[in-house]
Amino acid sequence: MVVLRETFLESDIDWITEACQDPDIQRWTLVPRPYTRDHARHFVEHPELERQRWVIEHDGDPIGVIGVHGVNENGDAEIGYWLAPRGRGMRVMASAVSLVAELLATDSSVRALTARIAEGNTASRRTAERAGFVEAERIECGCRDGEEPTDAILYRRVSTR
Repeated sequence: MVVLRETFLESDIDWITEACQDPDIQRWTLVPRPYTRDHARHFVEHPELERQRWVIEHDGDPIGVIGVHGVNENGDAEIGYWLAPRGRGMRVMASAVSLVAELLATDSSVRALTARIAEGNTASRRTAERAGFVEAERIECGCRDGEEPTDAILYRRVSTR
């Protein structure tokens, strides 16, 4: 069962540090490289870095993070997410994204959820599609693939208020 935990704990520092050593997390996200325990501590201790964020737990095991980066003037809430390698292949993230969509459906400032995903990040693109997002537009050099800029696809899911 997938659960979202809003409170980050001191104990999250170690597993986040370990997870962020993963080449795929470093390739497709904006985590610092190299990623240190101090980076994880700063992330855990500063919730203001995101508008909202949650630890993704599966059967009580913390396996990922999902967050809302911000909400623009049109009411589009941009989300981002990653899973530790041990959480992959179980379709956990699509459930987590859907849970976030349900939580944000009660937020009157949110009209839609968006996810900007590198074109080559097929796993993340499939996750967005499984969670009810549809391809809205392509953005030239809108993401990165490792250290290189790459084209992105903006996915959108309209709120179900």
